[in-house]
Amino acid sequence: MSKRDFLSTADLTRKELDDLLDLAARVKGKRPGQVLAGKVLGLLFFQPSLRTRVSFEVAMVQLGGHCIDLSSDDLYELEPQEQAVMDGRAEEHVKDAARTLSRYVDALGIRSAARTGTWERDRQELLVRNYAKYASVPVINLETSFEHPCQAIADVLTMRENLVTLKGRRLTLLWCNHPEPKSLGPTHSILQAAAMMGMQVTLAHPLGFEVDPQVLERSRALAGEHGGGLRVVNDMETAAHGAEVLYARSWGCTKYWDDAEREAMVKRSLQGWRVDEALMASTNNAFLMHPLPVRRNVAATDAVLDGEHSVIYDQAANRTHVQKALLMQLLK
Repeated sequence: MSKRDFLSTADLTRKELDDLLDLAARVKGKRPGQVLAGKVLGLLFFQPSLRTRVSFEVAMVQLGGHCIDLSSDDLYELEPQEQAVMDGRAEEHVKDAARTLSRYVDALGIRSAARTGTWERDRQELLVRNYAKYASVPVINLETSFEHPCQAIADVLTMRENLVTLKGRRLTLLWCNHPEPKSLGPTHSILQAAAMMGMQVTLAHPLGFEVDPQVLERSRALAGEHGGGLRVVNDMETAAHGAEVLYARSWGCTKYWDDAEREAMVKRSLQGWRVDEALMASTNNAFLMHPLPVRRNVAATDAVLDGEHSVIYDQAANRTHVQKALLMQLLK
């Protein structure tokens, strides 16, 4: 059998997404036995992680398997380019690391979301996709600058639990301010997943913080195919009005992707892009979502993050259940 990687929400069909969600719902609250006994998952984190790291480790242990967790301190700097003359900082080529690790573990999860150059370079996800190319075991995207598919599946599960059916329901994906440059990974992934579920999606951001055009067009096509819709607005109040889910998230400016100082200057005038009680009051009793970590009273106020409509911890908890379902499908 050929191996199956999980690199993007766009890799899934609607049936596959539904099957994954149904399996996650079934395993939630129970341990499905030692179905992955003897299996080993290698986790490679080139950036910090809390929820992704812990939820994958817990999921693997509860399924009877084991994890090997490596951070950037444990790993050589890797060269992802083909035919590279490796006389620089990189100590090892990705193909050699991927082929070696494939002899040790049954699957690999990789987080590589740092800015390494221009947006055109980072949107290619060179490290993760070259690991997938050369590894003989399944590779799971644990977040890049371009996608964070595991987060998005947990987000959809959380929305489905609260709204039951998602087709036609109104989701607003709202840009929020943040002092640091952030990846577009969670934004791109939830945009595509929500579109595939047939939701009426409003993408709201200030001018200059557009998402990748390819992702936008793919999401618009998916929404049309599945009975939903997608609109883009540049006004917070317009976006929030009537929303049933308000998903707050910051993401970077691709125009100034390699110029953090310029991006910071642009954001100085955008401090009003924050979710507060007044904005939530304009929604249709919306649930508040955020993938965490969150800058309190910058991206959203304490009042809404700790309010009765906040489901941010449910999102985090659902990561474990989605991870279990994904690992069962890839390794069982």
